[in-house]
Amino acid sequence: MLGRDHALSGAVVFAALAPSLHVTEAHLAAGVVLAAGAGVLPDIDHPDSTISRSFGFLTEWFAWLVDRISGGHRHGTHSLLGIAAFTAGAYGAGLFQLSEPKSALNGHLVFSWHLVPAALVLALLYSSALRALHIGGHHGDLLGIAAAVVTCYTGADLAQLSVGSWHVPLLATVTALGCAAHIAGDELTHGGCPLFWPASMHEFHLLPRPLQITTAKLCETWIVFPVLVAGLAVAVWHATGHPVAIPQPSK
Repeated sequence: MLGRDHALSGAVVFAALAPSLHVTEAHLAAGVVLAAGAGVLPDIDHPDSTISRSFGFLTEWFAWLVDRISGGHRHGTHSLLGIAAFTAGAYGAGLFQLSEPKSALNGHLVFSWHLVPAALVLALLYSSALRALHIGGHHGDLLGIAAAVVTCYTGADLAQLSVGSWHVPLLATVTALGCAAHIAGDELTHGGCPLFWPASMHEFHLLPRPLQITTAKLCETWIVFPVLVAGLAVAVWHATGHPVAIPQPSK
């Protein structure tokens, strides 16, 4: 799938689950955008992907490294192990931030190294989302960095969401949901994903072969993309407290 649709799928999944996760309206917008960024995160294994180009040679070098470690494109990062690794990284960054989220000196915020890992993850996700959705143009990366700083200093990324009987920080939750949405999207295509890498290279698909789509072709452009846009609008509308009426069949 295209990066645009991967980003939208991550945003849709988070917005659709927001009510059950007890996401407040104050955190909904940040969560939707971050989930969109996480929706392209698994493609960090490809040097030419949207997310790999976010910060020039820095992310391109990191993508090259991930490509070597994960066994190439659509291998390790497109597996259950990949989702776990990305989520653990986001969770660990949050724990480090929580150990000293911010300091105050005469009422002013002061820089702390404890904010750096979370800020880097946030900046990557924000900037990737804006790039994938073609928002912000050349200033998208600066907007992403600014949003990361604000999110980090306010501690919004540490907001605890109810995932079953657990309480999971926003950043880790959006990372897991966005990555899972990405893999599900790729499983709609002919390529599929090796969910149980490295134990097995068997590629899983969500559709039978005749219904599998080809990236950037008519089906994705004229069916998948409009459905995702409409789905995001409906999910956000519902998540902000507006009921979604389901037409009842006439008697």
